[in-house]
Amino acid sequence: MIEPMLSKNVDRLPASKDYVYEIKLDGQRTISEVSKTSMLLYTRSFQRVTDKYPELTELRKCIKGKSAILDGEIVAISDGIPSFQLLQQRMNLRPGSNLNKLAEDIPVLYYVFDLLALNGKPLLRTPLIERKALLLKALAPSDTIKIVPYFDSRDVTIEKAQEFGYEGVVAKKRDSFYCPGERSNLWLKQKFQETDSFVIAGWMEGGRSKNFGALLIAKYRGKQLQYVGRVGTGFNDRTISILMEEFEKIAAPKSRLLNNPNIPGKVHWLKPRLVTEVKFKQWTDGKFLRAPVYLGLRKELRPMDCKF
Repeated sequence: MIEPMLSKNVDRLPASKDYVYEIKLDGQRTISEVSKTSMLLYTRSFQRVTDKYPELTELRKCIKGKSAILDGEIVAISDGIPSFQLLQQRMNLRPGSNLNKLAEDIPVLYYVFDLLALNGKPLLRTPLIERKALLLKALAPSDTIKIVPYFDSRDVTIEKAQEFGYEGVVAKKRDSFYCPGERSNLWLKQKFQETDSFVIAGWMEGGRSKNFGALLIAKYRGKQLQYVGRVGTGFNDRTISILMEEFEKIAAPKSRLLNNPNIPGKVHWLKPRLVTEVKFKQWTDGKFLRAPVYLGLRKELRPMDCKF
């Protein structure tokens, strides 16, 4: 298995002929190892998700060579653009779920943007622009398998991405090698709205379903969890039910936070096991979130991935 290469967040992407630009897709980062007879899909944390997406077995027919290792994003489409909240219903399947029915009701697409190996030959030390040329020859797109296009102009890519409501834009050095697990200036991302991943440190009671009020979320600073805010919007009865089932497994007798918040009401602490995706307006000077909204769980991420 190969750990995905990561992109570094910046306020503004560089405009340079040394980069190519891609639309950033809001989905589940997934590497696929595929041949004509087999397929393995796995996430950043090496969670195997092949069985969750039966419609993506078509990928085996799309490979023109004997085998390939691909990097891409699994997305669910709502109003013409990827919706992470919609994809949640496929990512967090419960045991006994009717996969074929879900595949019909909430179909997913696999958008491929990199080729890491072809016919058994590793391509990690091959420049990006050459890998993309090989990808176009090695993969035949279909109804469910797509190739992410790339562009030469930063400004045009950003303009179109904003116009159609995409999450952001990624800039990648043309000559960059593929560096598994690394986050560097070789790949940069610019988001149009603030979203990030956080550890769920606890939950507080309130007037919602199952007496749920809000999540208490945190990030790691070194090896210690620092509280950054509480999230009280973005939930419905179904998501609350899923969360409460997860919370029963990881209840903790006391807080694991470096800076315990002064929260009115009853708080239930949790072991730092679950990661949530949250959108918000901005960070305050005191490193707290302003107007956070729950988007969903990120089971493919490890809590220690959530660092300042």
